[in-house]
Amino acid sequence: EFIEENDYIDTFNVLVPEGNGCSPLGAGIPTPVLGTTFVIEPHEGSADTFLTVGKFKTKYEAEALHKYIKTKFLRVLVGAKKVTQHNPKSTWVCVPLQDFSKKSDINWKASLANIDKQLYKKYSLTDEEVSFIETNVKEME
Repeated sequence: EFIEENDYIDTFNVLVPEGNGCSPLGAGIPTPVLGTTFVIEPHEGSADTFLTVGKFKTKYEAEALHKYIKTKFLRVLVGAKKVTQHNPKSTWVCVPLQDFSKKSDINWKASLANIDKQLYKKYSLTDEEVSFIETNVKEME
């Protein structure tokens, strides 16, 4: 009676905390922007304290999205729109969609630092922009 039907229950997904307190970008303290994220398998779920992201048939794609969410590139774009601890859909509006399949132009098996470098190059970020991101966004494991 506590479980609601949803479109995500039969797929691999990534859980992102619905809220996460952090310092604002550029405040001189590297910020995580988002809290700890998780990959969940089909027939697993969560409480409303997490947002469900993605809807994948394969674990590879869910793990690729999970890595993307943990990149400094994605988190600076979310941080630019995040004005409270909450993570509503509107905070993700600047984040470009990616191909998470094995055919992607991004090597999702690479380290987070290497994926960030691939994304910086893909989106033609300047040295100044990369420096801002590397200085102001905390690494995630």
